[in-house]
Amino acid sequence: MPRWPTDSRARLVDAALGLFVERGYGATTIDEIAARAGVTARTFFRHFGDKEEVLFSDDDSLMPHLIATILEPTGPVSAEHLMNRALTSLAEAMQPGRDVLRARQRIVDTEVSLTGRELAKQARWQQAVTEALIERGFAAEHADVLSAIGFALFVRSLHTWLADDDGPDLVHRVQDALPRVRTVLDVVSSR
Repeated sequence: MPRWPTDSRARLVDAALGLFVERGYGATTIDEIAARAGVTARTFFRHFGDKEEVLFSDDDSLMPHLIATILEPTGPVSAEHLMNRALTSLAEAMQPGRDVLRARQRIVDTEVSLTGRELAKQARWQQAVTEALIERGFAAEHADVLSAIGFALFVRSLHTWLADDDGPDLVHRVQDALPRVRTVLDVVSSR
């Protein structure tokens, strides 16, 4: 029989999010998170390096999923088609966790250190996507721009989806935003 429950990681994430919402990120300790999850602080540190990491635990599965979708062997593919497939796949993977993502984003938005960690995570992801696009055969200068466009599009779609209960789901927001990328450079300012 294991010394700690097999679902400790999920329980720690749930406990941390609950406490961060109730008390605030800064006022919550690791000992409190562990106690609420029914485990010890040592068990917390078996799963996470710090309490910031709890909020970014989805990285463990989402980034590899995105990279695998980009690297899926399909033969030659247009940048638009590949971006649509990759971002739609990521949106589909994230969509069921909307309530957790919304709570997480509210917490991140209240702490400068968490915002910094989120930006650092996005930079790592963007670099990994650029490398995957190069591996797929795109020139480095194209891969870098495509990765930046994809992230800007996805982050904008994600944030509007989290803030809007009545609009389309994340998948449709991403799919609707992608064709508009072509027309952005044609937009004229109002002043």
